Amino acid sequence: MIISRKLKLDPTQEQKVILFETLQQYKQAISLPLSYGFKHKISNGTELHKFSYFTLREQTNLPSQLVCSARCKATEILKSIRSKTKDKFNTKEPKSHRFPTIRFDMRSCSIKENTIKFTTIQGRIEVPFIHYPFVNQNWNNISTTCELQYKYSKDEWYIIIFLSIELKSVKSENKVLGIDRGCKYIAVLSNNQFFNSKELLRVKSKYVYLRKKLQSKGTKSSKRLLRRLSGKENRFTRDVNHQISKQIVNLPFDTFVLEKLNIRTRKKNGKKFNKILSSWSWKQLETFLSYKAELSGKKVCFVDARYTSQKCSVCGHTEKSNRKSQSLFTCKRCSFNLNADLNASRNIKQNYLTTLGITSSSRVFSITQTSQPVG
Repeated sequence: MIISRKLKLDPTQEQKVILFETLQQYKQAISLPLSYGFKHKISNGTELHKFSYFTLREQTNLPSQLVCSARCKATEILKSIRSKTKDKFNTKEPKSHRFPTIRFDMRSCSIKENTIKFTTIQGRIEVPFIHYPFVNQNWNNISTTCELQYKYSKDEWYIIIFLSIELKSVKSENKVLGIDRGCKYIAVLSNNQFFNSKELLRVKSKYVYLRKKLQSKGTKSSKRLLRRLSGKENRFTRDVNHQISKQIVNLPFDTFVLEKLNIRTRKKNGKKFNKILSSWSWKQLETFLSYKAELSGKKVCFVDARYTSQKCSVCGHTEKSNRKSQSLFTCKRCSFNLNADLNASRNIKQNYLTTLGITSSSRVFSITQTSQPVG
């Protein structure tokens, strides 16, 4: 499994100047083949190389490896446009990012225990970086490729390295945890644990309101602020999902079971709610949970989401009217009462156990038991 890690660099002031000038020329090396390829509807790397290589070698001080690296990035963008527009290129001409990441390979960089050497417009420079425990533990697994990234808002430089991690074998499938995802609770676990989405919903609602106000103005400054707000919202959501997925993976279970979600079929609750629902981050949580589980020798599985909210997790009776409200489940047959999301998470778990050939004897919860949301 290949994973990436971002390490903060500690360059001198002189090195910062060299890196920034290298970045500006690298951007130019992306823009030239990108513009030419878009105008002539070309996404073939060889043709773009023939057009741009010698021109860029004359116009910039970039070494050959970085010129080729920039052309590869331009080729990838053009191939993506060709695929999305079905060879028509009938879209707005793409522009290189203001501060694109510089891609290095084994011929243009080398990583040591305390420093990294990479090629610039003034030859190779050696820059120290800040260590992280996880990287130190997997030092021998570092790939020979890396990417240099500049954060303009903080005037900071980072190196993105890639680690080849050998996955642990899945321990067993005996300990199974069902997970129901929703809007009121980001995740409800079949072991009675709740992850409340109150704060996440508050933040998302705030940004929906701010976007609406700024979009109505339409000024350049409002558009700049919109981009900044988008970054803040995405970082907040990402951090929340990282925290939740980490807590779930650290629980004493071997298999985590999720339902297959399709939010497009669930949008029946008004424009405001639909807007929040469409931007909800279930997929990101699912992705984070999957890769963290793999690294821990655990696994994530999926079951059909149909009727998990209508079926009684005790007697198995399925009826739409069992769902009294958004939060309460009451079985019409056995009168079992439970939080609706918790009941769904138990059904998700039981549905998975059924696929393994384990019978309904797994329904271990008594009819009188109730569970209160926590956290």
